Amino acid sequence: MRERNGAPRRTGASRMSRPTLSQIAELLGVSTATVSLAMRGSPKISQKTRERVEAALEESGYVYQRSAAGLRTARTHTVGIVLNNISDPFYCTLLAAMEEALRNFGRTVFLCNSNESVELQSKFIRTMTEYNADGIIVIPAIGSTADDFRFRNVGPPPIVFVSRTIPGLGYDSVVNDDRQSVLLSMERLLQSGHSRIAVIGGDPSLHRFGDRVQAYKDALEEASIEFDEALVRPSAPSRQAGFEAAHWIAGLDPKPTAAICYNDALALGLSSGLQREGLLPGRNFAVIGTEDVEEASLAHPALSATTVSWKEMGAGAASLLVRRIEEPDSPARHIVLPSSLVVRETCTVSRELAFAE
Repeated sequence: MRERNGAPRRTGASRMSRPTLSQIAELLGVSTATVSLAMRGSPKISQKTRERVEAALEESGYVYQRSAAGLRTARTHTVGIVLNNISDPFYCTLLAAMEEALRNFGRTVFLCNSNESVELQSKFIRTMTEYNADGIIVIPAIGSTADDFRFRNVGPPPIVFVSRTIPGLGYDSVVNDDRQSVLLSMERLLQSGHSRIAVIGGDPSLHRFGDRVQAYKDALEEASIEFDEALVRPSAPSRQAGFEAAHWIAGLDPKPTAAICYNDALALGLSSGLQREGLLPGRNFAVIGTEDVEEASLAHPALSATTVSWKEMGAGAASLLVRRIEEPDSPARHIVLPSSLVVRETCTVSRELAFAE
């Protein structure tokens, strides 16, 4: 028989037979269950075994029918990520780390941007639940409470918090050690002779804001310096807010000689604004950011910042979510990643130099 174009019609007998899962397992000398787990990205399978299985599947032409597997296991191998602010360079970098780690676990990622809206965040979680996502990683929007994660009539899939967390829910989480971050910054500034140090940025509704302010107070008390509430300025974590904070600093009497910022966007905006006010970061005013995004080292003057491994944070969140999917009754885990301080040009100033100029 021939097709319309004259080529011979392929019959079932002439087609290359597709290998079965058991044949691939036999070829590799492992069990069928091991091959199946490797294809699903289970953390129970080592990276080396997963790579062997993937290579064998590639060579044999075996196609994993995820839709059919999903019907058997009630799994879709899709994961949602609800980002709080996709325009923030730090969260874009964190997203890339999470997506890479989840891909290595055999998961497909769907992204939503809440833009710090609690309402949008709830809508996205419900939508992902309706589409049977296996799990969701969430950076909680500003203003989120435990009640925002208690859904009526529908139980969401496993949820893991990253970067921010909400007390009272018992969800797995991966966060930066905000307390250590502030203490490292304060230690550097106090050793340089600063005593009036501003703390800028963050929303008081966030748990991490309270942690940062408490660490600031503790460092001042340790140095026998009285806490001045006027030096704490909550604000949006944006470059514009940092720029506006420079005018606020210029209007204080007495002025602070240093500032610790909630994130790098704020710190970079503050550095620009200070120059408009006649203050020079690194010469007569010290600035320290939090995150150490790529732009920090490229800015002029280069921004000092506390940093955390965003790759480790992203991989940790992915690992916790896959573990929760595979072992839904396992105890909750809360990972706190250590901070370190990267000293660059904006905090080389000493208090003596600040007052000498």
